[in-house]
Amino acid sequence: MASAPKQGQTLPRMPVVVPNMTAPSNDLKLTAGGASNMNENANDSTNETTPDVWDTEMQLVSSLAKLQKMEAMIHQLRTLLPERLLEPLAPIVNPKAAAGRPAPKSPQMLYEQLAQASRAGVSEVQEFQSMWRSPEMKAVWDRIDAQIKENGGRMLQPTGTWEQDYDTILAELRKEEQIQSDQQQRANEELERSKIQATEGGWRAIVEGFAQKNVPGVRVLPSQNEAAVTVVLVKAGMALKVDAIAGQDGNGVPDWRVSTKTQQGQTPSKLEIAVVQCLNARPRQWDLHYLLDMISSYSNIKQAPCLKCNRMTDNTATLPTIRKPSSVPQQATPTWEPYHQACIA
Repeated sequence: MASAPKQGQTLPRMPVVVPNMTAPSNDLKLTAGGASNMNENANDSTNETTPDVWDTEMQLVSSLAKLQKMEAMIHQLRTLLPERLLEPLAPIVNPKAAAGRPAPKSPQMLYEQLAQASRAGVSEVQEFQSMWRSPEMKAVWDRIDAQIKENGGRMLQPTGTWEQDYDTILAELRKEEQIQSDQQQRANEELERSKIQATEGGWRAIVEGFAQKNVPGVRVLPSQNEAAVTVVLVKAGMALKVDAIAGQDGNGVPDWRVSTKTQQGQTPSKLEIAVVQCLNARPRQWDLHYLLDMISSYSNIKQAPCLKCNRMTDNTATLPTIRKPSSVPQQATPTWEPYHQACIA
């Protein structure tokens, strides 16, 4: 088994190094390049493997990280029998080796300690089995079998040392992937803002287009004197006002802020305040159509239970005031899912 990387070791992110392997019959070293060639040969000669698992660096590093974790789990499982399973007996059988731990005060206490150790051991074994039999690891085992077949049936042997900490590399890859995703999202949003600026009729055209959808229980009323929209949710008994404010990006496209619209002298209800807070915490503050669609999702707030607990009210008798988008493939607008605040905290 390969040993774990030393603490404090500097671990370069690139390139990904496949652990060196040696063929026992002729002591030829299989380098990363050699492994790549064998992978190509295996792809050409067998249909039993899953080549797409190896298409990206992320997938390769993820598989190597799992192998490292499984090796650590194997080392841990080796201490399960007899040491850890029978550890509650140590103060009785060998008090000197028990490091001052007191012996169980009763047979019942000893039984409970042994049972707890047994349950913990079974859980460890089940976790290892689950990882071993996972779809991703099955693809790894299939690839190794294909490489052994291509190598004339010779078992490839590790050199005994992991050259990289692949769990650390995987975390860095995911961080970089998230950064790239955020950059792409910002670029897409900038393009959408440009389209809004070029839209004939401006924000009024967006409001009119949304009103033509005739969402049941939703009335959209654009202001004639200012850049503002009143949205009336008939079934919910709620009216909200949407005002244009200066955009944070300074590109000429305004952001939109939601407030309650109550009759003079009336105080907004806790429900209305909670809804407004959720609406103003949304992403895409500049996207008026996105906001109107989100507001319309509250039209059935008194009939839509929380998606997590499947209840209308939580322990504080509060309705599901949170709306989270759930993107559906090939669907232009998101599906808004209701949640209680406590259910997503």
